[in-house]
Amino acid sequence: MENLGHLDALAAEHADPVAWGRARAAELTEARRASEQSVPIEVHPAQRIDKRASNRKNLGCAIALSQYAALGVERPLRNRMRGRRVGYDLNAVLRLLVCERIVDPGSKRAAWPDRGRHFFRAEFTDDDAYRALDELAASRDAVVSAMNRSIAASGARDLSAVYYDVTNYYFEVDKEDGLRRKGVSKERRPNPIVQMGLLQDANGIPMAYRKFPGNTADCRTMIPVLSDMKRDCGVDRVVTVADKGPDCSENIAAAAASGDGFVLSQSVRGTRSDKELRAWVLSEEGYERGAGGDARFRSKSRQGFKTVHLRAADTASGRTQDVRVDVKYVAFWSERYARRARRERERVIERARGLVANPGAYTRATSHGAARFVRNLHFDGKTGEVIETRRLELDEEAIAEAERYDGYYLIVTSETGWPDGKVIDTYRELWRIEESFRVTKSELRTRPVYVWTPRHIEAHLLVCYVALTILRLLQRATGLPCGRIREEIAAMSGTNVDANWWVFDHRTNESDLLVGAVGLEDLKLRVLTTGRATEILAKAAKGRIPQAK
Repeated sequence: MENLGHLDALAAEHADPVAWGRARAAELTEARRASEQSVPIEVHPAQRIDKRASNRKNLGCAIALSQYAALGVERPLRNRMRGRRVGYDLNAVLRLLVCERIVDPGSKRAAWPDRGRHFFRAEFTDDDAYRALDELAASRDAVVSAMNRSIAASGARDLSAVYYDVTNYYFEVDKEDGLRRKGVSKERRPNPIVQMGLLQDANGIPMAYRKFPGNTADCRTMIPVLSDMKRDCGVDRVVTVADKGPDCSENIAAAAASGDGFVLSQSVRGTRSDKELRAWVLSEEGYERGAGGDARFRSKSRQGFKTVHLRAADTASGRTQDVRVDVKYVAFWSERYARRARRERERVIERARGLVANPGAYTRATSHGAARFVRNLHFDGKTGEVIETRRLELDEEAIAEAERYDGYYLIVTSETGWPDGKVIDTYRELWRIEESFRVTKSELRTRPVYVWTPRHIEAHLLVCYVALTILRLLQRATGLPCGRIREEIAAMSGTNVDANWWVFDHRTNESDLLVGAVGLEDLKLRVLTTGRATEILAKAAKGRIPQAK
């Protein structure tokens, strides 16, 4: 299939454009038939493998590149480099780094030597690749904005609710700097970390992200990321769903001031829940069983308010001020959550026993929740090491108090008119963003981070963000897990058997789903020439975001 152009334009070039078109169609048909004819291939039993050649190449990345092209990433990169006298193509660098992150994630240093395993061109040096990281970092806002516009135009964006969470990535270093700081590590490591806030829509597709110093509190990260998203998507009001971290006065005040909504988890036993609210949650009065009288789940709700403490800098009077915000509290208890809470607490208690037995082996950073179950425990304010002034012992009363809250969850929302079921179901969708973090850390291997300057770290996170978005779009189109999508793309490689001929040996039901979603049916062929592979990549460069399965 080839677009020959408009009839009026062809009439200016050909005396009989219709006859010319038929002749051209016959020519293309003959060329296609010739390409499908069997050809003899010589095999030389004594021929050795050429160590200098790329004898195996991946073509599955065409699936990823179809979404890379559909996201509109190339245009802002080309605009940035227009008129600049540089010896590399910024888009080619990002394209290679994203494909490598999906096919075989590793360091930036490893990506350049592996460029030969792809059919697309990557004509730049390893030094160019590192120089390009600074430019990619500077292009972050433009690239993310372009992606958001493309996703919105495709109809793939669902803004019925947006989901926010924070994670962090560690570095294999001991020394801190302005960005890499020691904080509460999700991996429970003592290394310096960088915080990253991620926002995604109700379909699980990323919308915005930002990096923060490793010692930044989770609650201080949400507003900047939301501002980026609202700028790009042009929305007036959103309902943000988040876990306990962003549940603070600053975020609730910002939501109220801008007319936005929120659905936030609130710790029942934490300081944000007073004694009366805790007693209401733990009281059996008012709870209703789940669907069909299921005793394994029960919930209740009530109207109320939250007192938001505004800082002097955030008020017109320049003085601190308390403001009441109308909210709805929804409490629920789940037998499954209760079992999980017991298992998690048992692990924490085991660490607490270890801390009591060998306090020198722990610090504030590595105790990870065990400190609340240990009496007489104090940490050095500078080093974080345990100060042994009195004998440590397990706090049995604290353990018993923690058991009272097993299985109970409390949600606070601005959407006071929502039914309880909708509030709970909306909150439960947070698993999608938690899954995104698992994908970035396990599948895309975002951590540990090997680059170290702030701009290079930014570029690394951008590469991973683009790769994650591609996987999410393909997941939406096929229903396949992100990990399986990555495995299928990586497995679709061919072996060079003679000159320009390549034999491919991987095809599954899952790969067929991916191929069908992006319309690259030639990826099902067993034998391809280098030229045919290049044609597939050219078609991928015109890709569109597919519809949901």
